Amino acid sequence: MQASNAFKAAFLQKMLEGLQLGLQTSENMSLAERKEVVKVSSDVAMAFARGGANWSRAIITNLSKEGKTKSLVRTMLGKDVERFNKPSHTSKKVTTKKILKRSYRIRRTVRKSFASGLTRSLVKKRTQVLKRIVPGGDSLNDELSFLGETLDYIVSLKAQVHLMQGIANAVDALNRR
Repeated sequence: MQASNAFKAAFLQKMLEGLQLGLQTSENMSLAERKEVVKVSSDVAMAFARGGANWSRAIITNLSKEGKTKSLVRTMLGKDVERFNKPSHTSKKVTTKKILKRSYRIRRTVRKSFASGLTRSLVKKRTQVLKRIVPGGDSLNDELSFLGETLDYIVSLKAQVHLMQGIANAVDALNRR
């Protein structure tokens, strides 16, 4: 699964805008401060390009709370920062009588064994770890929507790495001239 060209274009445009805004006074900045500007610009651009995903709102919210990055995030997003800081609507579990009856029927027919219990506990532990890694994952209770958010986040991270490698290669090629 790959990110769309529209996502990549929006990501690249917003990242370059963030780099221009954040590195305007790069002569006075230390290497660590420049690295932070690149990281924040990249994260904000990725979240902006993705739009209304739960993880993208979590990234924007977290970065706009921090003192050092707050002004850069607000400058990059302008009026859109308020759209990202609004609380997300967490997905609701579907609870109809038909689904509940079917699940109880299945539970009765499935024998609980030690292996299935062990597998279930391992899946639960790994899901909890994954919820701490994915921004905004803690607020999602529905496992299906959480897995969808996780997949979307992974695809976006992959696109972020690909685009940043492209930028690094372009800068390297310019420096060799």
